[in-house]
Amino acid sequence: MAVRVGVLGAGAVGGMLAVLLAEAGNEVTVLASERTSTAINVDGLTLRSGRFGERRVRVPAWPYLTAPVDVLFVAVKAPDLLAALGRVPGGLLADAAVAPLLNGTDHVPLLRAALPQAVVVPMTVSVEATRVAPGVVEHVSPFVEYALAAERERARVDPEDLLRGAGLDVDTTAPDEPTLLWRKLSFLAPLALLTTHARRPIGPAAEAHPDLLDGLVTETAAAAAAAGVQIDPAAVAKRIAGLPTGMRSSMLKDALAGATLELDAIAGPILRALPDGAAVTRRVVAEIAGRA
Repeated sequence: MAVRVGVLGAGAVGGMLAVLLAEAGNEVTVLASERTSTAINVDGLTLRSGRFGERRVRVPAWPYLTAPVDVLFVAVKAPDLLAALGRVPGGLLADAAVAPLLNGTDHVPLLRAALPQAVVVPMTVSVEATRVAPGVVEHVSPFVEYALAAERERARVDPEDLLRGAGLDVDTTAPDEPTLLWRKLSFLAPLALLTTHARRPIGPAAEAHPDLLDGLVTETAAAAAAAGVQIDPAAVAKRIAGLPTGMRSSMLKDALAGATLELDAIAGPILRALPDGAAVTRRVVAEIAGRA
């Protein structure tokens, strides 16, 4: 029996996931703006990927949820979350798994408060992908990495099973939710803030500003420690050094496009955890915000 899957947000992450889950035989519904929903209903949803090839699926797209789903993946950006929740009536999510793929840490308690009848199962994803047009996603990076906490509340349908059924790799080595979320943020924050500050991909940005990168990595690890999560700064720095030199963070892409930045979602947890510290992060954020 096909699993009823909702994907809230048809940007790069949501569009890519919707294609892969639909091709795996799930009953996928995409929830997006009227403009994007219309484009998908007319032309379908297309993924172009070096790893997965070019795939095109026909899935129904709606501006709001009209029927119950077993799993809802939340793939909007953090600044759009509150407005996007208006597209998913809570009464249609009773006992459903709600799997947020947002950056940061603060969206989880918000979702649990807003959707008390659902089971919120935090997830993270690491990928470089771009929505090049409504309903068209290009997967740029050679990787796509999903992760869930090993210790989590179990819903009737577990998102992990859906992802594995679609042939996707899922990391469950994080023992708990805080570790899961801070592992992602400890890598993402330095990457996003440095590339956006420099307005350059990670390779040239790191080469031009090694001290900034070191400070951002160190301060993010200190913020994680304040939240009870141990992060090895050297391991984070090594991971960033191993990225393709031309990789651009989604925040850099948003900045270049003049879009709203996820500054609070990505830097806010660090600044709030270290109210009297994080001098490098504060300076970088202030300069990015001033430019925006």
